[in-house]
Amino acid sequence: MKEKKNLLISLSKLSKMYRAEVKAEMSDSDFSPNELDLITFLSNNEMDTSKEIADSLGLSKSLIARSVDSLVAKGYLETRVDKEDRRYIHLVLTDHAKPIADRLRDRRKQFIASMTEGISQEQFTQFEEALEKMIANVERKEEE
Repeated sequence: MKEKKNLLISLSKLSKMYRAEVKAEMSDSDFSPNELDLITFLSNNEMDTSKEIADSLGLSKSLIARSVDSLVAKGYLETRVDKEDRRYIHLVLTDHAKPIADRLRDRRKQFIASMTEGISQEQFTQFEEALEKMIANVERKEEE
């Protein structure tokens, strides 16, 4: 297959553009980018432990821990010990975080809509499938 030199650059550029959109949307708040990532992640995924979040976002556990501590102190996040296995601590957004999560979700939807304008559902599905295969390929190589 021909080398795709611009793939990583393009993905990085999209990520930066999205972060700029989020920063503009939340310019009236005092959240760090990592706190916003954490709120977004928790409002859009079922994974809710620091380890799962760190693994999914590719961030260090210490960075997640700082963001968790800050969001707990601000009243946007609660920690709950797992009832079946006390080693697990689940992160739960509070009602106070709901308006923030809604703003972030709306901005994300707007960004994705503008990003995918002119792309058919079939093309987008194929792109997502290709990305998932690429991720699986890299993960498999890391395990070897």
